[in-house]
Amino acid sequence: MTVKMNRIVGHHSAGPFSVTVADREHYHRIIDGDGKRHSGRHPISANAPGKPLRSGSYAAHTRGLNTGSIGVAMACMHDAKWSSPRSCAFFPKAAQVSAFISEMADLAIEYSIPVTRKTVLTHAEVEITLGVEQAGKWDFDYDPWGRIDSRDPVVIGDLIRDAVSAEIARLGGKPAPAAASPRKTLRRGHTGPEVRELQTLLNAALKLDKPIAVDGQFGPGTFGAVQLFQIESELLPDGIAGRMTWTALLEAAA
Repeated sequence: MTVKMNRIVGHHSAGPFSVTVADREHYHRIIDGDGKRHSGRHPISANAPGKPLRSGSYAAHTRGLNTGSIGVAMACMHDAKWSSPRSCAFFPKAAQVSAFISEMADLAIEYSIPVTRKTVLTHAEVEITLGVEQAGKWDFDYDPWGRIDSRDPVVIGDLIRDAVSAEIARLGGKPAPAAASPRKTLRRGHTGPEVRELQTLLNAALKLDKPIAVDGQFGPGTFGAVQLFQIESELLPDGIAGRMTWTALLEAAA
């Protein structure tokens, strides 16, 4: 059974056109300079929501966002300079970019991931779109086809998403619809049976020495527990129980 994954993140490896040991360690799929696809050391299921992320047991490709994320990289851009990416001797090759787009399309179909700015994106977009700091990562804030001069990561991401959507259509597949939240979004001040369910799931997942009260009141204790669970699951720790937090909690309880 295919595990539920939330997004696909595209990268360049900052290495040569060949696939290195480090590439296999950090990414689920890698495309070499000739356009050949390779699998990484860790299965995609190792990054599934609800699974504990222990060092060396999963593909650590995107800081703070590895849970629920599939990492796909082109092996390229070794010794690249941000100021002049196209001058790099390891700038992506046409066959490599084509295979990269095909791989992302195949994964979007297989894992029913909709093609949106939040679910199919580049490493350079993560901080802008999802608010998860990435320490200046710039793969890709340049056009890997070398067609336009924009350095806006979202503009480049839109080009990639358009290509992925076109490939999905060519394959006869359909971009998956955006998933509905399995539960309503909860935040501080909410009350009722949904909050009690949230509190019960948090206690089961976190196994705290002192469990939070299951009282149906979303107060400071529940807020802190949601944040702790989000940190452990590598989700944005905003203390709000939204779609991704609910999904991770429900899968942890399954």
